Amino acid sequence: MISALIQGTLKRTASRHIGKVPFVVATVRAPTDGNEAAFVDVIAFDDAVCQALLSLSAGEPVALAGTLTAGVWITKEGEPRPQLKMIVNAVLTIASARRKRGAPGAVQTRTEAPASRGRSNGVF
Repeated sequence: MISALIQGTLKRTASRHIGKVPFVVATVRAPTDGNEAAFVDVIAFDDAVCQALLSLSAGEPVALAGTLTAGVWITKEGEPRPQLKMIVNAVLTIASARRKRGAPGAVQTRTEAPASRGRSNGVF
């Protein structure tokens, strides 16, 4: 498994499922080289993450962080395609980014220089 951050659009609206533990599943279309795209099947268990996914509509942009598993599946024509699955730990949407900034469309400005983190020249 790989810790990953993916960005793409929600292929279809997420759906809630009930098992031993409630969870949400969705599919994200992530652009790759050229006109190609990889489809990532995602699952979330955390309540806040589930609510964030359920608040999105098909076609909305989203960024997800979590544990990614890669595999291969074969099309009917015999072509290999990537199979990507992610257990989502965090979601970032345009709406959540705006809420964190304080107002829709607001530009965040920094009033202080960042701490040097122990480096005398402040270079990261």
